[in-house]
Amino acid sequence: MEPIKYRNQFIVLGCLGLIAVVFGAFSAHGLEDRLDESSLNSFKTAVEYQFYHVIVGLLMCFAPEKLRANLVRLSINLFITGMFIFCGSIYLLSTAGEIHQINVSALGPVTPVGGAILVSAWFVLIVSAIPERK
Repeated sequence: MEPIKYRNQFIVLGCLGLIAVVFGAFSAHGLEDRLDESSLNSFKTAVEYQFYHVIVGLLMCFAPEKLRANLVRLSINLFITGMFIFCGSIYLLSTAGEIHQINVSALGPVTPVGGAILVSAWFVLIVSAIPERK
């Protein structure tokens, strides 16, 4: 296996993986009686998306030399940013009314921005595999 090239990102992604496990358990054992079905499903969807992107991000920390390193690093950072914005806004939106008793409806338009950042992370990852023209 390749050595870790992006140690700081690896640590952040590890923390995001830990949070996804905790939030997954919380959704299964702490929220099921407190949230309506739609909100609970939204929360669980955010957990799933977070897991998917953590796994890909961690794998990218061991990217082979044939990939363009500057784009791999950018893609990892976009995955991290996208997870915070996309998943984070869903966590807050789905729990705000019942758990936090706060109005976070202004975050609604933020969620698609996080989704667009995740899409761009995938695009940059794909481009990182295309050799530079010399």
